[in-house]
Amino acid sequence: MFDFFFKYSPVVYEQGKWFLRYQPSMLIWLALLLLLAFFLFGYRRTTSPLPHKWHALLLGLRILSFAVLIFCLLEPTLSVSTVVSQKSAVLVLVDDSESMTIPDAPQRQSRLDQVRDWLGNTAQTESILQRLQQNFRVETFRFSRNVEPLNDLSELHAQGKSTNLAQALEFAARRAQQSALSGVVLITDGAASAGADPLQSGRELVAANVPLFTIGVGTKIANDVQIAKVNATPAVLENAMVEVNALLQTRGQTGASVNLELREGNNVVQRKAVTLREPTTRVSLQFTPPRPGFAKYTLAVPPQPQELVASNNQKSFLINSRNRTARILYVEELHPWEFKFMARALEGDATTQLTALLKTGPEKFYRLGLRDPSELAKGFPKQRTELFGYHAIVFGSVPASFFSKEQLQLVHDFVAERGGGFMMLGGMKAFAQGGYNETPLANVLPVELPALTNADGRAIPPQLNEEFRFLPTAEYLAMPLLQMESDPVSNAQLWDKLPLLQGYNPLGPAKPGATILAVHPLHRTESPRIIMATQRYGRGRSEPGRSSTLVSERTKTPPRKAS
Repeated sequence: MFDFFFKYSPVVYEQGKWFLRYQPSMLIWLALLLLLAFFLFGYRRTTSPLPHKWHALLLGLRILSFAVLIFCLLEPTLSVSTVVSQKSAVLVLVDDSESMTIPDAPQRQSRLDQVRDWLGNTAQTESILQRLQQNFRVETFRFSRNVEPLNDLSELHAQGKSTNLAQALEFAARRAQQSALSGVVLITDGAASAGADPLQSGRELVAANVPLFTIGVGTKIANDVQIAKVNATPAVLENAMVEVNALLQTRGQTGASVNLELREGNNVVQRKAVTLREPTTRVSLQFTPPRPGFAKYTLAVPPQPQELVASNNQKSFLINSRNRTARILYVEELHPWEFKFMARALEGDATTQLTALLKTGPEKFYRLGLRDPSELAKGFPKQRTELFGYHAIVFGSVPASFFSKEQLQLVHDFVAERGGGFMMLGGMKAFAQGGYNETPLANVLPVELPALTNADGRAIPPQLNEEFRFLPTAEYLAMPLLQMESDPVSNAQLWDKLPLLQGYNPLGPAKPGATILAVHPLHRTESPRIIMATQRYGRGRSEPGRSSTLVSERTKTPPRKAS
C-alpha cells in the first residue's frame, strides 16, 4: 500500500536525505523573529476577556499556520536514490574498405556480402544484430579511412581506399569514456593498411575494461601477385634513361613466369619476363621517356590463373622529363688535372654543364666552365641562392678545412632540402683523412667514416696504394650510373676491360638503407671493402667513389650521352 501511494518503498525513504532548496539569509530570519514578536504582542490584550486556554490555543494555531507557510516557501526536498534498469550499449564496427570485395567467401560471395548476411541482410530467423538487440542497445559504425555511422546495411559499399584499424579502435575507446559500453564487436578482414599499430590502440580498450570481440572475414589468399613498391626518379633530364625498381610480393606462385609491363596509358612501353620467388621478387628495368613533361606510368602484372585479388597487380607513378641543362659543380685541390678527364667524359652532352673550382696554390684558383665571369668569383658559394642553382656537387681530394662550417652545412642542406646530388671522390684529403668525420657531410655520405687510428693506436694510412680492378656488384650493374653501354653484356665487358685502379680510401661499413654498387675484389674483412655506394638522403642522393683514379680511367673510354 505504501508503494502504491508514494511510488517507492519505505526503505528508499529511510535512506533519503532532506534539504531546503531555498536557504534564507540572516535578514529574513531577523524579519521572521520580529513578526513573531508582533503576534505575541497582539495577543497581549483583547477587547473581550478570553479564558487563558483559548488565548493560548488561538495564538498557537496562528504561529503554526505561519510556520507551515514559511516551511513550504523554503521548498523542503527529500532526495532518494534508486537503480533504474536500462540496456547497456554494444558498439559494432564493420570494415568497409576495398579489400572486402574479394570473393573468397562460400559460393564465391564477397567478404562484404558475407558480413551483410551475418548482420541480418537475409530472411534467416535470427541475425547477429537481432540477438544483440535483445539485451543491448546496439550502435553500428562502418570504417575504412574514417569512422562513420551505419544506419542501414545498404550503406556498406566497400569503396574505402585504406583500412585504418587503429583509428576505429581509438574511436571505440573514446566512446567508452563518454558512455558505458558492454563490449565492442570488430568485423574486418584484418588487412590494416593505414594508421598506427592496432594492437597499441586496442590496449586503450583493455585499460577501460571494455571487452573486444573480433570477427575475421575471408580466407588466407593462396595465389596472389602484388606490386608492393615502385621506386623511380621523379624528375629526369630530357632523353635521359630512367631506372624503375619494383618489389613484387607473391603467394603460391613460386617459379611461375609472368610478364611485367610498363604502360603509359593504354600503350605498353616495355615488357619483361620475370620468374617469381616467394615471398618477394625484386625487378628493375630502364626506359627513356619519349617526350618532355609530366607523364603517368603504370607497372602491372596481368592477373594470374586462380588469383582472387587483381586490384593489387599494378601501381602508378609520375615522371617529369625536363628540358634543361644539369649544372655540376666540381671542387678540387690535390688533383686539379682531373677536371679535363671529367670534361672529356661529358663532351658532346648538351644536357650537362660542368663547372669547376680548382685550387692550384695558396689563394690561387682556376674557374672553368663558367656561365658568366661573376660565377664563383668569391670562391665556393656562401649563399643558398647561388649554391642551389647547381644540380650536383662533386668533391675531389679537398679537405674539410677548405670550407667554412657554414659552407659545409650549406652543402648538407643542398642534398637534404634542395634535392641535389653529392659525390665525394677518393684521395689523400678526402673522407676521414680530409677531416669530414665531425662535419654535417658525415651524415650525408652512405658509408661510415672510420677513425684515423686503429685499436692499437696506429694511424690508418689515408690511402691504400695498390692496383685492383673496379668490380661493380652484378645486381646493380644495370643501373644508369654504371651503364657505359645500353646492352648489358657489352656494358659488363667494357667494365672488365678498364685499366686497373691505383688505390682506394679505407672506409667503414655501409649505412642502413645504402646500396653498395662496387666492392674491392680481394680485400675482405668482416664485410666487403666498399668502393662505390649510394643512398637517398632527405630529398637528394649521395655517393662516395673511393678511388681517385676512377674518374680518369673511366674517361679513357669513348664518351657517351649522360643519363
